[in-house]
Amino acid sequence: MIPLSRLDDSLERLIKNIANEPKDIVLFAAKQAEGIFKDRLFNDQGGKSTNGSLLPIYSKAYKKTRYGKRKTATHWDLVASGDLMGDIKPIIKKDTATIEFTNTDEINKAADLEKRAGKVIFKFSKAETKEVIDRTVKETMKNIKQIIKESFK
Repeated sequence: MIPLSRLDDSLERLIKNIANEPKDIVLFAAKQAEGIFKDRLFNDQGGKSTNGSLLPIYSKAYKKTRYGKRKTATHWDLVASGDLMGDIKPIIKKDTATIEFTNTDEINKAADLEKRAGKVIFKFSKAETKEVIDRTVKETMKNIKQIIKESFK
């Protein structure tokens, strides 16, 4: 067997660079998913459920409370203390990744919010999943072209 490096150094560089690509792809996809997810949930207009509908409006009683008076959105905005938003993290393992709550209190809070809203909130929609895939494929193609270009300099 002839090592690739004896044929051409650039082939060996190409193989080494491509071998590192899966880790970068998983990280990129996880970060894209996290951003898309958080953009839908945490914004000035109030969060949206998985199907794209606005979350419920604040009750009149809540709007009169100390916390309710500070809210600028009419619909639930899910930001409050920021704990819920800050607890959503990409968890990356070898060649897979998930986006999850890391704190039990926030997991329970999320479940309670979905129950009270009567809507699915903390799942990816098909459109969001497709967007993550499309962005990841585009980035991967760009990276592979760059790897090939750099390997054969």
